[in-house]
Amino acid sequence: MPAPNSPNGCFQRHGYTVERTPRKSGAGHHRAIYDQNDQQVLNRAGYDAELQFCIERGLMLKEDQVPLQTE
Repeated sequence: MPAPNSPNGCFQRHGYTVERTPRKSGAGHHRAIYDQNDQQVLNRAGYDAELQFCIERGLMLKEDQVPLQTE
């Protein structure tokens, strides 16, 4: 089970599909993200871009968001 506010958690909770394809060189996978209508919304975006996508579209759980550090 992915962490609730990870990209995987947000995508799973909101009905997005994550398609993984092996990289031609190196370890890991490339990821393509599809919305509920099977339209590709992200491709090979990387973790930070996927997280930003979730934030911008309100896919995060508000109560689980970590507040910014203040000093």
